[in-house]
Amino acid sequence: MATLKGIATREDAERLNGIELYIARDKLPDTDENEYYHADLIGLAAVTSAGDALGRVAAIHNFGAGDIIEIAPPSGSTMLLPFTNAVVPTVDLANGRVVIELPDEIAGDTPEDDTSAP
Repeated sequence: MATLKGIATREDAERLNGIELYIARDKLPDTDENEYYHADLIGLAAVTSAGDALGRVAAIHNFGAGDIIEIAPPSGSTMLLPFTNAVVPTVDLANGRVVIELPDEIAGDTPEDDTSAP
């Protein structure tokens, strides 16, 4: 729960509807192990466990079923992957990268890999 100085009633709070609020990063509490602020992840390099570049972290989403990491490759569509320990086993803030273990359903998912085509 958050409180704001000068906001004492529901009506006071309703007048703030639609206003964006910001806080300086250095005012936020430290995170626990394996916890991250989304802002700290955005822009990190995304690499495979073999060190191959996949792109950069574009966003972290949560549509109600868990966190999703969005990876933007140098070209083409972004990838939406579950932000789980199985798919993202390493978040290395010090070196500016996340390690991605692509699920089997995605690894090699390119038109030239489709052997069912005539």
